[in-house]
Amino acid sequence: MDAQALERAMQLLGQFNDELTQVFDSALDQRWTEIEQMLAISTLASDDSVTTRRLAEVTRLNRRAVSRMIGRFRSGGLVVTRASEIDGRVVDVVLTARGKRETTRLRAAATEFILGSSEIASVISKGMGPAADLTARPMPADVMDLVRRICEAGVSLVRFMPDAATRGQLAARQRAALVHIASHEGTRPNELSSSLGVSRAGVAYIVDQLCAKGFVSRHREAVSRDRRAVILEATADGVAAVGAVLEGIAHQREMLADLFAEVATWAPAPERRFVARPLLAGDSKVPEGPAFPQSHA
Repeated sequence: MDAQALERAMQLLGQFNDELTQVFDSALDQRWTEIEQMLAISTLASDDSVTTRRLAEVTRLNRRAVSRMIGRFRSGGLVVTRASEIDGRVVDVVLTARGKRETTRLRAAATEFILGSSEIASVISKGMGPAADLTARPMPADVMDLVRRICEAGVSLVRFMPDAATRGQLAARQRAALVHIASHEGTRPNELSSSLGVSRAGVAYIVDQLCAKGFVSRHREAVSRDRRAVILEATADGVAAVGAVLEGIAHQREMLADLFAEVATWAPAPERRFVARPLLAGDSKVPEGPAFPQSHA
């Protein structure tokens, strides 16, 4: 395995995840949708109606966390809940008319995103290792089926983090900030504002939370030419949390290689004649990206 190609693939995985999160944020009018929410919405977009038990299984959240997530969807007018017609003990989560409109908008945006990400996906797949032959494998007709599997991979990778960094203790923006700080020596708070797309006040809150939870520390007078400068540094726990996910990526290279090979070759049903095209050459220019994980795969 080419170590440099693998490192590059990990960086682009973070960029891909950030951009997919922005697709969800734009379609659902949110900021930094959590990876578990993205997975739940993707599942609902494919099925319209899903049981709470099924959402708990796919998101790997406990019942209380699932209830909170559904409550947010309900307050946003995306879903309603009702007793299942098949089993009264089961609760169905059903998209409302508004929820269907927004998931339709999400589907269109996701289609455009996936089609525009073929080069990045190809580099990710090649960096992770040889992918399986996709020519005999049926491709999903609905892009949301593919997006759902991408989100499932993201949830799986986030779960590699130590318990202290999961189970609601680190939100998506906090994970993204932690990865940036751990990956870039000498990070200053103002650098996070642009990379996270939040205000300075928002950055201050995120850094406060990371410091309070023991993942980041602030260092003053660390820059000789600017005594007022504040430098952020990941603590041992912070480095361990990021390292655990990177180790998770290494363990799941084969699955990720196959998944992103599929992303690189996916096309809507009317264009399915193109799905057997080979992966794009690795010499394409692909923009730089941050290391994974963020919120999300």
